[in-house]
Amino acid sequence: MSTDGKRVRNILLTSADDAGVGGVQIMFRDLVRWLEHSGRQVHLVYQSPLPRAGLVERTTPWGHRAFYCPMPAIIRGSSLLSLPIILAYLPIAFGHLARLVRRHKIDVINCHFLSGYFIHLVVVAHVLRVPVVVSVHGADVDLYARSSRLERFLLRLVMRGADRVVACSEAMARQTIQAFPDARAKVTYVHNGVDLARFADVPGACAQRQPFLLCVGRHVHKKGIDTLLHAFALIRHDLPDMSLVLVGGGPLLEEHQALARTLQIESRVVFTGNMAHADVTSFFAACTLFLLPSRAEPFGIVLLEAAYHKKAIVGTRVGGVPEIIVDGFNGVLVEPDAPASMAAQIVALVRDPRRAELLGAHAHQTLITRFLWQDRVHDYIAIYEGRPAAAALDLEPGLA
Repeated sequence: MSTDGKRVRNILLTSADDAGVGGVQIMFRDLVRWLEHSGRQVHLVYQSPLPRAGLVERTTPWGHRAFYCPMPAIIRGSSLLSLPIILAYLPIAFGHLARLVRRHKIDVINCHFLSGYFIHLVVVAHVLRVPVVVSVHGADVDLYARSSRLERFLLRLVMRGADRVVACSEAMARQTIQAFPDARAKVTYVHNGVDLARFADVPGACAQRQPFLLCVGRHVHKKGIDTLLHAFALIRHDLPDMSLVLVGGGPLLEEHQALARTLQIESRVVFTGNMAHADVTSFFAACTLFLLPSRAEPFGIVLLEAAYHKKAIVGTRVGGVPEIIVDGFNGVLVEPDAPASMAAQIVALVRDPRRAELLGAHAHQTLITRFLWQDRVHDYIAIYEGRPAAAALDLEPGLA
């Protein structure tokens, strides 16, 4: 980093995935808020649609002022057009961004959720000698392997131009090194956190009256909702009064609804679709257990939300989950794609409420001591300033 340890005051942030209420979006907004709580000035810049050529300032859907700049990257379905359009707009974007960086005396640029349009920010940062931090969150690194040749080329340039690459967990850091081995020396990690202010409002009454198990996540393959449905089918007779609530939307929603019908559990499974965070909170507060059946999970912010409500957790031993959940202490871990194991642990915890209560209490204590944004924000600031960060450990070369 070229900040040489000096205090960073003005930070330019961008995110390629800032719509909705997923883990990346929640993390990004919490980071913005806590950076501002720490006395830093945060300036947001986003990609604006073509053919716009000017820089526009307006308010984001979540209430923060932001700049929107033409920074084209890959034109979907037309790689041949992408490169000339990028090159044509590069001087336009450079002019806007350079003025923005100078006017607001930007000390560091932090790009979230790896995208090809970051190349515009990397070029400006290189010319103006402003350090760049790229934060990766999981799905972005997953998509790299399935990207076009031009997309991969752009993303490699972005990673090469970054001064530091920050993953959301040690597991995600290792995966990032595997995808971008040349960036090994730059990769570190800072765990995500929770902003307790998001739980300040007392949740309203939960719409679900009978006892229920809860899972919050998108209906996509990596979340393992199908595994959970099979597990629930195995325990329907052991826990005849228990329902399963699945909060979230996604491309596999209808497929999972069909699976519930095939397994003859549709009358006891509630598919809520997408919900506002404030509404989801009431389900966290009222559920009997929280379940995370993921096949891949870079971090798992929903685990921290369950921990806030002191819920016993049954999760899978994948990705960053074991960095939060210690099996048998603050939750229970099973292997992914193992419905029988998940079913057995669910039944055991429902039948032993005292143990479930103890696991939930330990999960809450884990959250309070290790995963609050009021602490984690200082690790990000340390990285911005080129200092060692308490929770951002460098990975030894032989570990990836």
